[in-house]
Amino acid sequence: MSKIAILLNGGIINDSRVIKIIRSFSKNTENLIDLFYEDSTPSDDILFNKNVRLFSISRKINFKTKLIRHTVFYNEFLFLIKPVLATKIKYDYIYANDLPCLKPAVIIKKQIGAKVIYDSHEIYIETINQFFPNNSSGIRKLAFNFLIFLMRKLGVITEKKLLKKVDSFITVGKGLQLYFEKTYKQNNVNVLMNFPNIPKNIVPVNIHSIINLDKNDFIVIYQGVLNLGRGLYTMIETFKYTEANIKLVILGYGTLQKSLQEFVNLNKLSQKVFFHEKVDSSILLNYTKAANCGISLLEPFNLSCKFAAPNKLFEYINAGIPVIASRTLESEIVFSKYNIGELVENNPILIAESINNLAKSDTTIYKENCKKAALEYNWENQEKILLNFIQ
Repeated sequence: MSKIAILLNGGIINDSRVIKIIRSFSKNTENLIDLFYEDSTPSDDILFNKNVRLFSISRKINFKTKLIRHTVFYNEFLFLIKPVLATKIKYDYIYANDLPCLKPAVIIKKQIGAKVIYDSHEIYIETINQFFPNNSSGIRKLAFNFLIFLMRKLGVITEKKLLKKVDSFITVGKGLQLYFEKTYKQNNVNVLMNFPNIPKNIVPVNIHSIINLDKNDFIVIYQGVLNLGRGLYTMIETFKYTEANIKLVILGYGTLQKSLQEFVNLNKLSQKVFFHEKVDSSILLNYTKAANCGISLLEPFNLSCKFAAPNKLFEYINAGIPVIASRTLESEIVFSKYNIGELVENNPILIAESINNLAKSDTTIYKENCKKAALEYNWENQEKILLNFIQ
């Protein structure tokens, strides 16, 4: 039996990685798993087994919390310490998701003698520029750039110091593993990829009918969060150069949604680019499977984006549809093993050429290779790696 406290710097309902991790730990019903997080929803309770307890902590966002978030951000989630200690449970493991949860995990370790598992989903200090407006100018721009510089410097110093207290260090891909090994002189960084579960009973929806498209239209799907670093404006511009029967369906949500919709209208692409609200992860692949191909573009907005292993790439593979993807480290690793589509430069004309060619081609070979790749790229294989950390 293992007693595990999981710290999360946000909500759980849309965090597919943490949901899978908790479900894997809780398969052993003798384990006790307590999740400490914020931003709860009424649907959280139905996500897990009975041996998983949810502790949602509410807090007021005021000037002080905003100041901490935009300076010493690694102190923002220290409020998680008190409720963990209040359980009076001597946890065997504290599982810290991302850098904001690492300091509270290390402090709890000192209090109760637990082991710390650090799961860095991204290069967190490299995402800090996303905390600030990217269209500022003048003195505001100078101030924001200074804060970004300061936060990254402090973040590196703090992360390096805290890593000395970590018992197991996990990250999500080869690119991030290499970064952490080089930056912090670490030789024990483990990779736990965020692959989807092996899909069962995928029933494609009639996406042509839902979007009100012609049945012969060739559908390219993008699914995921709508924010910076994902090549979304480049993706939309691409459809100025695709054949008339090729449509883009953007399925997701995020801070850029309104701006992206305006960009579509500005470029007179409302008959080729369509938005659909996010859907529950349990039925997501039913939508994915209904498309003719999936698209995944990443931009070097920061190092975290540059080295990311996009979830959607592996969702497309598990749905069995061809993929158009940027030439990133993680994508090139996959494409070097399996011929599942086309790697592209982030140039609208070149991407459009690849899509146009794909729409005219027999994609059977790509689909067959997706089936082979899915046997490797699934959560069930990663779960075996995960469970080794709590033995």
